[in-house]
Amino acid sequence: MRLPIPTMMCNQSLVLTKSYQSQTDMYGQANQDAPIIVSKCVVQLATQYTGSNDNRQLIANGIVFFYADITSPMPTLSKDNLGSKIEFEGNEYTIQTINELKQPLSNDLFGYKLEVL
Repeated sequence: MRLPIPTMMCNQSLVLTKSYQSQTDMYGQANQDAPIIVSKCVVQLATQYTGSNDNRQLIANGIVFFYADITSPMPTLSKDNLGSKIEFEGNEYTIQTINELKQPLSNDLFGYKLEVL
């Protein structure tokens, strides 16, 4: 059983530049793949804070959803890709959190939920 996501809801595109924290160059910078255009994803920009009153800290500027059966091309992400860059509507964001979403009743990948800053 697959969870249904209407394709028409996934109408955003972005540019993804994956970096690899475990692989660095001679200057200590994370190695990067060439940028790719990822289409049919969902981008929800909203500032998220943690804490209260004067002790608030910015944790995310938005959330990006990639769905396995819809997003094209579907990137493969892991915790090693934290710090990768996403360009959306002329703004660059950094991936802070990668959550794998699994299908209920199976261990198949349903998608990714990324928090970006």
